[in-house]
Amino acid sequence: MKGGAVQPGRGRTFRRIRIGLLLAALAFTAAWGARLSWRRWARGNWERPVEVGLVLLSPGGDAEVSRWRAGIGALSSRLDGEMARYRGPGGPAFQIAVVGPVRWSGALPFTPPTDDPLDRAWHALDVWRTEREIDRAGGGAVGGFDIRVFFLCDSLPGSALGFAEGSGAVDGEVAFVRGSCDGDLSLSLQAVGHELLHTVGATDRYDAGGHALAPEGLADPGRVPLYPQIHAEWMAGEVALAPGSGRLPESLAELRVGEATAREIGWIR
Repeated sequence: MKGGAVQPGRGRTFRRIRIGLLLAALAFTAAWGARLSWRRWARGNWERPVEVGLVLLSPGGDAEVSRWRAGIGALSSRLDGEMARYRGPGGPAFQIAVVGPVRWSGALPFTPPTDDPLDRAWHALDVWRTEREIDRAGGGAVGGFDIRVFFLCDSLPGSALGFAEGSGAVDGEVAFVRGSCDGDLSLSLQAVGHELLHTVGATDRYDAGGHALAPEGLADPGRVPLYPQIHAEWMAGEVALAPGSGRLPESLAELRVGEATAREIGWIR
């Protein structure tokens, strides 16, 4: 070998190693994508309950788990009843377990700042990092579910009313919600249900002003007269009183999954 030249045999070996690593990475990516697609397909068939972990995050680690378990029981029953309206009697839609509380005071990565691919990529990385940090804080107890909903206990300063806001990717595996953990949990449970339906394929059904779109955002689009509605479509989040006007649901009993949403998530074939 002269002047540092690479021997032909060694060069071929390096190329083979690089090609082998690339093929291994492609195979891993393909297997991961196939597994993810299969899991989403299986969820959409509703042949078994979708297993959900509701992970309670509390800065002080003091959320009242018993109240949350009772509330989640009511939420599960409401969603089961809505699925039965379309598919007939059968098993439950979701099997939701309350995990925690996990002591956590960090910020949740709700949405990327823009739809730019780079921003979306950074947001996906933030989601992964947040999941990993919460999992470590919870001692590894927050894994093993089809879907995980991370709920951060918080409150609005100076307000005695409950509130909730959230973000969940359509057909995703993770949703984030921030809201009240004290007093009436109704709004918080409504938000959990909304984001949960996102993860199984549902899209929002409200306009830029936050009001229910007609007819797909109305729980009872065949009602005569059409307004006022008596239920709220879950993906619209309001009981429509008139076009462009409505009120927040007062309880889970006022929420329904409309026909358009039921088709999106596979409850109607």
